Amino acid sequence: MKLTKHIAAFFCLVLLCQCAWFKKTPETAPITPEEELRNALIEKLFTPETRNGFWGVIVKKLGDEKPILYWNGGKNLLPASNMKLYTTAAALALLGKDFRYETLIYTTGEIGADGVLRGDVIIQGSGDPAISGRYVPGTLTTDIILKGWVAALRSKGIKSIEGNIIGDDDYFADYDLEGTWENDDLFYWYAAPSTALAINDNLYDIFITPAKNAGEKALLEYKPKTNYVTFKCDVITTDAKGRTDIDFLRGWEDNNVQIFGQIPLGGRRYRDKGCVYNPTLYAATLVHESLTSEGISISGKPIDMDDFTAEEKEEIRGRGKPLHTHLSPPITDIIRYVNKYSQNFYADMLLKTFGKKFKGEGTFRAGARVVREFIKEAGAPDADNFLMRDGSGLSRRNFVQPRQTIRLLEYMASHPDFEAFYDSLPIAGVDGTIGSRMKQPPAKNNIRAKTGFISHTRSLSGYADDRSGARWVFCFMCNNFTADVGSVDDLIDEICQILANYGNGANE
Repeated sequence: MKLTKHIAAFFCLVLLCQCAWFKKTPETAPITPEEELRNALIEKLFTPETRNGFWGVIVKKLGDEKPILYWNGGKNLLPASNMKLYTTAAALALLGKDFRYETLIYTTGEIGADGVLRGDVIIQGSGDPAISGRYVPGTLTTDIILKGWVAALRSKGIKSIEGNIIGDDDYFADYDLEGTWENDDLFYWYAAPSTALAINDNLYDIFITPAKNAGEKALLEYKPKTNYVTFKCDVITTDAKGRTDIDFLRGWEDNNVQIFGQIPLGGRRYRDKGCVYNPTLYAATLVHESLTSEGISISGKPIDMDDFTAEEKEEIRGRGKPLHTHLSPPITDIIRYVNKYSQNFYADMLLKTFGKKFKGEGTFRAGARVVREFIKEAGAPDADNFLMRDGSGLSRRNFVQPRQTIRLLEYMASHPDFEAFYDSLPIAGVDGTIGSRMKQPPAKNNIRAKTGFISHTRSLSGYADDRSGARWVFCFMCNNFTADVGSVDDLIDEICQILANYGNGANE
């Protein structure tokens, strides 16, 4: 206990030295409520559990010139999914809350009186991440979207197609993965490639159910029903005392998926998602399969537009005649899912969209330049040293300073579309990635904040309303810790409770 007190006292001393603008209060002077709040936050923050981690922390009342707590605010730290705050804020500010993506379906041929379309059908993407409905409540599912496309073509009188189904993803550059992502991540849903044409989030879903008897292979189901991906399931059903331990691998340049591990007898059905190789050909294949399953025969095959030369692409597009346009949900729905459920794929698609629309180049790098310019205009300090490698925060080469995040939160608080941004953030104890945290008032249904987590990195940044009604912005970033992640979350949650409880009379 004495050691803990000495450690806390040491950090308090160092913190006060760093915060040059905080005047030391004479011992005889009464402590102010904000000084009492600051001391309570410091005492909670610097505990033995996280003493080997590197903290960056700022807590500031909206409208005040200076924060009450500032620790390493100008240091570059890994933000993890806190990076999505920048991506979604830029989406609202630059694209506008009513922005929708358009996916164009067109043909190079003519529809004869006999109902035969003599020509290719092209699906041209523009970066819509939501052609699945998986993440946006109230929108259509992948199957329903594809059936809607079939119905749209049938309404044109098309009964059969003498041509190919071509997927066109050239709106974005061909580099669909960020080069600094770790190889171990690249088969899983959270590292899905971002392509201008993307159906079902460039993913497949697997469902594993235990067999009726121990020792037998478990049962596999998968969605969507397609021949594009092949599965080999070697998951074994153990006795009822076993535990579920399942993983899967896919070839680097194929779609042969091997699933292995174990699941206990009578255990809960296991569900996971993996990403496909060549998502554009995947999209063309899904459309081809959907058309044929609905009775529209096709003489040709699914093709990736990249299989054509530049001259051939130009000729195909020049002969295009529109058949159908698919609209995405509005950007407000898209950023809601990015922030509430920390959806990497959506965030990365947004970043490439910025690059294409404002720099003419659908790449991570071009999109990052757009976001850097945006935060510079918003007044973020040292914006030239803001390093953004992706829109999601998956890269370990993203670097953000807590003071930049605080400025972003302040800027958005005065933005005309702040309500949409605020509503997109997870709500403590209610929904999203902090729905199971801070389940007690005053933090519950009060704290609105974005989480961030990759190995040895944890972040939480957002807004808190205290009991007096004043709104605070905060940024907590902890890098390089070896403590249990849950203990770091608990520590941050306790600090948020203290902040939300401020102004209740106990500290005034």
